[in-house]
Amino acid sequence: MDDEFLNRTKDTTFSPVFILGLHRSGTTILYRMLNETRNFDVLTLYHVLNFDRLLYDSVNNVVDGEKRKINQVLHEKGITNRKTDDVAVTSEYEHEYVYVFSERDYPRKLTEDNKELFELLCKKIKYLSGDGKPLLLKNPYDYGNFLFIKKMYPHAKFVFIQRNPLDVISSTMKLWKTRLKVRDEFVCLYSKESVAMYRNPLLLLCYRLFFTLRFPIGVFEVFWRVKTGADYYLKNIHGLPRTDYISIRYEDLCEKPNQVITHVLQFLGMKSEKKFNGYIKPRKLKLEPEVSFLNKFIYKRMKAYFDTFGYKP
Repeated sequence: MDDEFLNRTKDTTFSPVFILGLHRSGTTILYRMLNETRNFDVLTLYHVLNFDRLLYDSVNNVVDGEKRKINQVLHEKGITNRKTDDVAVTSEYEHEYVYVFSERDYPRKLTEDNKELFELLCKKIKYLSGDGKPLLLKNPYDYGNFLFIKKMYPHAKFVFIQRNPLDVISSTMKLWKTRLKVRDEFVCLYSKESVAMYRNPLLLLCYRLFFTLRFPIGVFEVFWRVKTGADYYLKNIHGLPRTDYISIRYEDLCEKPNQVITHVLQFLGMKSEKKFNGYIKPRKLKLEPEVSFLNKFIYKRMKAYFDTFGYKP
């Protein structure tokens, strides 16, 4: 539906700021907090679901109506938050651009293959906003891809968020156990892969065996992904100019949110009066049994990352 309006974005520019971290490292809550400072344009659930008609919606003044339709679907399905962490969801939910890629069978991280699609997405968002704000984006799959992104977009800025690997792996395992127990209607709205999994009893059984046994072998696959991402960061972070990135810890964000958000905004040359007292609270999560059992194994093989960010096993 957007084809006849694409020429309207030809002169649209965007200044990207990427939030990057491991899956389950706190990228979502950081994304939401920064969005609430009103300093950025962001990618929302509306943008993801209506990607092929965003310009059409704008030209025909039906954006608000389309958002109401999405909110109505959420209401009818009883979706008020993400089951995995209680983050509230509406049509304005801050989303990940990976789902624009994966729904069209492109790689999950930014590559030469999906670069044109990514830029079209960014231009559409900026065309709709009509302002000069930076475009804030997130995609955990690009945590181990920031040098490529910097090569493609030399003016890009990066906000990295780190978290104790034990909590990251445990949270990921808990997510899979929750998602595989009962159909997740929210994920099914924007992920055809999830819909296919729930519709295929054999495939669903395989996933359950992989991630939800008494001692699931899936924990090693999750560990490998976490270690690969962490190793890439440690090896390549010095390839970024020090003026182009900032790295924070999820634990610090929980403990002193106002200070951390102010620090991030100062790095980006911004400020905000928004306060986040009580927004999130520090909590000691109980590790999933398989992660607790592998505690020493994980620490030994990721000691450099643990030491760099002051984490203990």
